[in-house]
Amino acid sequence: MSKFGRECSDECALGSNSERNVYLDARREWNERYGSHVAWARALFVLALAAVFVAGGAVVALYAVARQNRVVPYVVEVDKLGAPLAVKRADEAAPADRRVIRAHLARLVECVRTVLQDPYAERALIEEAYGAINRNSAARGTLNDYFRERSPFRRLETELVSVVVRSVLPLTGETWRVEWDETVRSRDGRVLAAETWQGTFTVVVSPPTDEATVLKNPLGIYVSSFAWAKRL
Repeated sequence: MSKFGRECSDECALGSNSERNVYLDARREWNERYGSHVAWARALFVLALAAVFVAGGAVVALYAVARQNRVVPYVVEVDKLGAPLAVKRADEAAPADRRVIRAHLARLVECVRTVLQDPYAERALIEEAYGAINRNSAARGTLNDYFRERSPFRRLETELVSVVVRSVLPLTGETWRVEWDETVRSRDGRVLAAETWQGTFTVVVSPPTDEATVLKNPLGIYVSSFAWAKRL
């Protein structure tokens, strides 16, 4: 190859290398200009994803805490004029006063055995009675059977029943005996029967933990079992 040919080849090679360097420099400048934006966008995506997980965890934690909220009932003791004497938490209170249990059982008997002329008032009595019964006990089944066999809504079509509780006495720590008189009248007021009944009731105390239960049974006194019979 001649000297001129070698010089031409060297110049062409230099030109080719110079042109290649120009493209590499342009690519390097492009990467430096936009590569930081890509990295920043990726970092923002990761940060946003982490924020979503943190927010989701916070929502779950708040929901769990909200479900643990409890209604704390208080027992207020009053005198004959209604003035408060003592206030204490029901879930930390001593066993229910015997006078309160007596009143509770007397009211339960009245709600279950009374038959009123007004079906709406009768329904209110039945709902109050179920509020005093332990729903997971034998008492609930016994009460269901009684209302099924002697439906007060069928009875009020022909007769009415009034109840007067005579005594509520303790037998043991949890069992009580109740005696009451029942007067059965026709809808025009004629006396059809006058009977005396006696029953035994087992009582448990379970302080309420939610607002709905507080409204139905604020003291948490429930009957877990009962049985009654007519006195001869």
